[in-house]
Amino acid sequence: MIGVIGISYKTAPLEIRELFSFPKDEIVPFSELLQQETDIADLVLISTCNRTEIYFSQDKHDNQTAFELIYEAIKKFKGITDHCWQYFYHRSNAGAVRHLFEVVSGLDSLIIGEDQIIGQVKEAYITCTELALTDAVLMRLFQKSFEAGKRVRTETGIKLGITSVSSAAVEMCVNLLNGVADKSVLLVGAGETGNLALQNIHKKGVKQIGVANRTIEKAEKTAAKYNGMTISFDTFGKYLHGFDIVMIATSSATPVITAEMVKQNQLVRPGHKQVYIDLSVPRNIETSVAELENVEVLGVDDLQEIVKQTTENKKESAAKAHLILDEVVADFSEWLASRSLRPAISTITANFQAINQEELSTYRKVNTPEMQEIVDDYAQHLTQRYTRLLIKNLKNLTDNGKNIDSLKIINDLFKFD
Repeated sequence: MIGVIGISYKTAPLEIRELFSFPKDEIVPFSELLQQETDIADLVLISTCNRTEIYFSQDKHDNQTAFELIYEAIKKFKGITDHCWQYFYHRSNAGAVRHLFEVVSGLDSLIIGEDQIIGQVKEAYITCTELALTDAVLMRLFQKSFEAGKRVRTETGIKLGITSVSSAAVEMCVNLLNGVADKSVLLVGAGETGNLALQNIHKKGVKQIGVANRTIEKAEKTAAKYNGMTISFDTFGKYLHGFDIVMIATSSATPVITAEMVKQNQLVRPGHKQVYIDLSVPRNIETSVAELENVEVLGVDDLQEIVKQTTENKKESAAKAHLILDEVVADFSEWLASRSLRPAISTITANFQAINQEELSTYRKVNTPEMQEIVDDYAQHLTQRYTRLLIKNLKNLTDNGKNIDSLKIINDLFKFD
């Protein structure tokens, strides 16, 4: 069974999603707990600002039991006692395959055609593979998903226009401020998301740029691209008043910018209007900051108008993308189905060969070498012919592995003692 269980912007608000966010350093301890609790060891865990999803491969439990066990393991790991099942979705086999391909292609993103998601999924897959958490099925599945994502982006116009949450947030910021060419911006967190946001706002004309990051070398590298200044992460809170726009994207589990911090900066520069853009999950800006005068806070869930417009503009491209996914899903399903026949084919072949050798051993004791050779050739010919016939019938009966209802009976039938 291939399965996915997850939570996303489609099923849960930000305050719920952030409870189930997984930083990279939690993957190993969570996988250990999951194996201990469920006996499921093969997985890829994806956690972004808009989704947390666990893809897995297992044959220990029926589908529903597997989903329920993983859900309970997630809650246990996160220390959550509230009932949250209603926020989670789960899909199995072809449904899970299709869902992953849509995610990687940007069809399931808040911003249709989002570019950043394919890099995030690749990073999650590589991390879990390097940690020996993926089996052959998951490896093939994710490699196919990257093929699907590449085809969709090259064969359709889905990547035109706004293609990321950060670019949409910047667009909204530009609208709020009637342009940003004369504004200054501070970026807190120089990771992929922060760099993308800074790149987008720089294209809009912003020239005065400051960068703060826990690793100072990374901040310096980012600031240098835009001839900007570097601010120590430990002290950036003292300089908020010097910027019109503050963008933050870190992996902190708690707010980095607090209401008290912003209030203190307002005392230095009274009446100064500011826009804060929070691209983090969990949120990095205290919710009460939005209640302060002269402050506008934008988060990943505040982009509905831009999302609606982008979706409308990309309807035709999305339709073409779904046709491409039909092909790639069918290709992967064919591979997976044929793979399910391997145990039965191996059993049939091995057991017929074993019976052949066992029976021939009797004849070898009583016949001349010449007669033995004749009998050996005939027995081998007969064994191979019946093996091929049975394998052909097996493929026809199961539609080349797609119809697995009778597969267990067939496997049991050819397990000779």
